[in-house]
Amino acid sequence: MPKILIIDDDADIVEATKIVLESKGYKVISANEGDAGYKKAETERPDLIILDVMMKTKDQGFQVSYKLKNHPELSKIPILMLTSVGRETGFRFNKETDEDYLPVEEFIEKPIKPKELVARVEKLLKAKQM
Repeated sequence: MPKILIIDDDADIVEATKIVLESKGYKVISANEGDAGYKKAETERPDLIILDVMMKTKDQGFQVSYKLKNHPELSKIPILMLTSVGRETGFRFNKETDEDYLPVEEFIEKPIKPKELVARVEKLLKAKQM
């Protein structure tokens, strides 16, 4: 079963996301901030990463995504950026128009319904296999 790494500093979000994904049979690991998440990605080699933006800093998730996408062995891991940055800052991001500085496969504002989360995860994992 695919392994998913959640990098988020909100323990409640991590736990809720973990419950949803584990109920579908996924193995879920987590890290509570960007640097620890990056290190965990290096050692665990997950099949998918769910990444928050605002952790230690307001843009730590963006920094982590750049590092992951520039790592020769981690760059192919799909990233689902799940964040409340739009609600918190007023900035709206769009994968199509902001792709140059948003190196992720999906960008979704929190909160996300469990059914939609699972659908997005399945879509990204299926695309990775192609």
